[in-house]
Amino acid sequence: MRILTLLFLLAILCQATNLAGQPIVGVDPESGQKVVPVNQGIPVPISPRVNSNPKPSSQLLALKLEDPVMTPQGRVLLKWETGHAYKGGYFNIERSIYPEGPFEVVAVLRQDSAGGKFTDEMPLKGKSHYRLKWVHADGNSYYSRLAATSFSGDMTCRFYPNPVDNMLIIRSEQALDLMLTDQHGKARINLKLTGGLQTVDVSHLEKGMYIITITQTETGRITTEKLLKN
Repeated sequence: MRILTLLFLLAILCQATNLAGQPIVGVDPESGQKVVPVNQGIPVPISPRVNSNPKPSSQLLALKLEDPVMTPQGRVLLKWETGHAYKGGYFNIERSIYPEGPFEVVAVLRQDSAGGKFTDEMPLKGKSHYRLKWVHADGNSYYSRLAATSFSGDMTCRFYPNPVDNMLIIRSEQALDLMLTDQHGKARINLKLTGGLQTVDVSHLEKGMYIITITQTETGRITTEKLLKN
């Protein structure tokens, strides 16, 4: 009887030892995940938590669009820089009469360098808004700022006669700047004229060839022609 009692007590002691060696499993009240204690007594998850806050994406690449320039031929010249050596994408040249759009694509250019330029051969009359859409090879797109320009169409301006003797007649619908230079590039006449019919005295000029440059004040459009003085 005593031997059976000792065996029974020994079995109970072994079972208690096995239970003591097993980790105590609890539940994290915040995540609801099972946790086990470590040697510091701080609960840690059995499986790692998923990071719900991924690293922020890189900053947008700089895309600088310069102000449009009106060329002497009545075209609009656009220039830009990316500030980045990335290659492999393309640019959409977009235009609209309204700053909020809708925008039309007037050209698609492959990106070969960190900068570029484009000439709008047929700009819209009135005020236009231009922007660039930079499309990378990976499909990401970046937009430039809006750049506006104003174009009033063909400049209605005539000067005659040519060749001229004493008086040059200027007929224009808008105000303009007139400059007359000789063959050496020296300015001989420089006037600001209003719209309408006006005359310019050229009797003091020597005989020869001159360059007459007319700049439309409102749009900045420039017309340059040769003028022969008798």
